[in-house]
Amino acid sequence: MGRIRATLALATAPREAARRHPDVPIHLDQPLDLFPEAGDALNFATFAELVERAAALLLGAGVLPGNRVLVVKRANFDVILLAFACARMGAVPILTHPDVGPTSLGLHVRRGEPAAIVTDADTESAGALDEVGAALPPRLYVGKPGRHGEALQDQPPGELPHSIVPPRDAPQLVTHSSGTTGVPKLVLHTVESFAGHAKPQVNFLRVVRLRDPYLTCVSPVHARAMSGMLTVLAVGLPLGFMTDPDPRNAERMLARVRPGIVETLPNAFIRWEETAEKRPELLSQVRMFISSFDAAHPRTIRTLLAAGRPGARYLQAYGQTETGPLTIKLHRANRGCTDGRCVGRPMIGHTRLRISDEGNTRRMGKGQLGAIFGKSAGVTPAYLGQGDQRVDGWWAMGDVGMVSRRGCLHLYDRIVDQGSGVESLLRAEDQILEGMRQLTEAVLIPVSEGPPVPLVCTRGDRPLDRAAWAEATAGLPELAPPVQCRWEDIPHTATWKVKRLEVARKLASGELVQLDVR
Repeated sequence: MGRIRATLALATAPREAARRHPDVPIHLDQPLDLFPEAGDALNFATFAELVERAAALLLGAGVLPGNRVLVVKRANFDVILLAFACARMGAVPILTHPDVGPTSLGLHVRRGEPAAIVTDADTESAGALDEVGAALPPRLYVGKPGRHGEALQDQPPGELPHSIVPPRDAPQLVTHSSGTTGVPKLVLHTVESFAGHAKPQVNFLRVVRLRDPYLTCVSPVHARAMSGMLTVLAVGLPLGFMTDPDPRNAERMLARVRPGIVETLPNAFIRWEETAEKRPELLSQVRMFISSFDAAHPRTIRTLLAAGRPGARYLQAYGQTETGPLTIKLHRANRGCTDGRCVGRPMIGHTRLRISDEGNTRRMGKGQLGAIFGKSAGVTPAYLGQGDQRVDGWWAMGDVGMVSRRGCLHLYDRIVDQGSGVESLLRAEDQILEGMRQLTEAVLIPVSEGPPVPLVCTRGDRPLDRAAWAEATAGLPELAPPVQCRWEDIPHTATWKVKRLEVARKLASGELVQLDVR
């Protein structure tokens, strides 16, 4: 098999970036847990050196080339560093968030069959690994030793082999799906399929000639964090990396990095709207806002663009961990954003879309609703432990949508949320948010009996304005009375999506923590 360019392979990208852009800075919102002495200000050369050190420690701890290594620890930039380190010494990282829970983690270990688990004592003591045997696979701890193993930092470093670009079909990375509809799946990517995630991003940045500092807040276990890092290293962008989406942390990092590009998930951007309104100077130099995987609400897009640099744009991408970006849409401040369900067109030369029935046997025409299927160079070859899930080469996105007369994809809902009595839960949520600036979250939860339940959060957790609520929901199908929660008390995925099925279960059992705002 041929080989991918060194800039687009995890095994070689850090060293190649250090050779080409050694002094480009990396700003972190917290020091590394693995190498705390490095502080929160690195550069590309330092990052490459730390990747080499971590790879040697893994090798010295007994991890062998070809092994899989489960990385499950508290969110920090060293999750990304460890993923590159595994690839550097020939192992395959499996990145998992502790919040997937012990049942899912136990299943991930059985399906992934890792040769070692890299974790931390806090993750272990919180019970995340309760359904994983204490002896096998062996555990290596970042920071202080845990109950069942030694600290990774205390291992004798092994002698790393010469760095080479791996073949295209070599397994390179495993991350998990969002888990909004159940147990997260383990998504396997080869060198080639994951380069398919990064290459269109690299090409786009080169075409638009953006070289501004890039501030990102994405879960480090997510495929988007890894493809974004590959892109940053390949292009040579100064980086600010956040793990905590709290608006106060965002304000601190915005002031520190002064980014020209800002990326996070839509559910974090909506929480930053108040910052954009009250402290617009922190965003005044931003040329481009980026979000991916979910459709952003029009209100959020308009609010951010109003605070950004004149002529700023908002780039919205639609895709999944399993596919990489499939469509993109650019919003401009002077053109407004009225249809939040439009997520743009396929990227010419990179992706294809079709709307079909769920079995992908009958193709729908323009304007007709159906199941969304995608093709791209970034599609996973398989779920780990489950095999190839493609349908005649097409990937089932699990979403319902349509292609408009103009060729744009309009996203309506997840297939599992159909039958709620509302044509598009997402469109209804857009309407509610448009009518109530007080809200920082509005999610309609389908339940087994009765109309959907609105789950809402407000700025400062202030009581919901009931008169404004009645006005915002006028014209919508019947909804249950709204349930108000703190954002922190809502079950979220690693990328801060609301776990709708889990919320529905907690609503039925009375377990969901609600605000007493009487």
